[in-house]
Amino acid sequence: MNIVQIVLSGDGAMAGHVATLSKHLRLAGHDVVVAADADVLSHYDMGASIEIPARLSGTQVRLIKRLVRSTDVVHAHGNNGGLLAATLLTERHRPGFIVSWHARTSDGRARLSAPKVDSFGVRLADAVSGTSPDLVALAIEAGAKETWLDYVPSPMVPDLLDTTRPTPEERLTLRTELFETLPEVASPGRDIDPNRPMVLTVSSLIPRKNVLTTLEAATALREEVTWVLVGRGDLSIDDQLRLGAISTRAPLVLAGERNDVDRWLAAADVFALPSVWEARPLAVQEAMAAQVPVIATRTGGIPDLLEGAGILFDVDDVAAMVHGVRRLLSEPGLVETLTTKARKKISKQPEITEITRHWIDRYRKVTTAKGITV
Repeated sequence: MNIVQIVLSGDGAMAGHVATLSKHLRLAGHDVVVAADADVLSHYDMGASIEIPARLSGTQVRLIKRLVRSTDVVHAHGNNGGLLAATLLTERHRPGFIVSWHARTSDGRARLSAPKVDSFGVRLADAVSGTSPDLVALAIEAGAKETWLDYVPSPMVPDLLDTTRPTPEERLTLRTELFETLPEVASPGRDIDPNRPMVLTVSSLIPRKNVLTTLEAATALREEVTWVLVGRGDLSIDDQLRLGAISTRAPLVLAGERNDVDRWLAAADVFALPSVWEARPLAVQEAMAAQVPVIATRTGGIPDLLEGAGILFDVDDVAAMVHGVRRLLSEPGLVETLTTKARKKISKQPEITEITRHWIDRYRKVTTAKGITV
């Protein structure tokens, strides 16, 4: 098949998934071209690709239209990608058209309903997939002809499943090593203490991730833990975290972006994620595979991923988050039960080769329905 994948800047997990899916589709013998903006193409290896400029000239529009109209399947990712693809297609000689939603278009706090999203691409598409049950429900509400629940697996999971959970003594040694790699400014509130249990949050610093609640929780657990936040993003959020840690003397460590998240997971005693909304967060998948007990918000696709295998709490309920962390630090039997269930659950999640086969079957289904011979 000839397949065009369309992705615009947005969720990093979405662009990474498109790169991985495209690679495996090519390995399966299909011709894939990725149409993406400059930011995506500069950060991800998309293979055969074409850039979508911020401002399309008439010639560029004609070239991209020719590309998408001459292919067998157009698979657009994200609401913006779906809208762009829909505007480039016509009913005449139209290829199979699929839209995948990876994240909500709002900050996650307000209820998102069909009238609040641009449903033009959804209604035009032959099918729409969502990475969480609430996104699938929204696509149905927006008028999707057919819907699928999709999976975006973390590429780190297979390797993490093959690792052995370090002992408490080994975690202490690893924490000490990792903390020594950080600059002094990483701990604005107080000196870093590797002897305290470590709570880890891996998250972008954007409003939807709600990371300011980690400051509140770390403050409440001031003499009990060291709380490490790995990730970068909005500088105003970073400033708020730093100023808040200084004023409260919170044991919050701002580690920034790291390329050794697997080592931080190995060093952690608890993994916490306070997001307002998530689909199936890669960081939670990775913590589950690494046998780190997880506490996360009851939102989006997290309950489907974590139910029975971690602790769930309501968005913004800092007291419940603090209570849950204390339970995970003081009840080894609970930790053993949850991490065993989590590891078993995440090991059954489909891997990229199986997901690729699913997508090939879906592409064939929509092309067959349209009478396209591939």
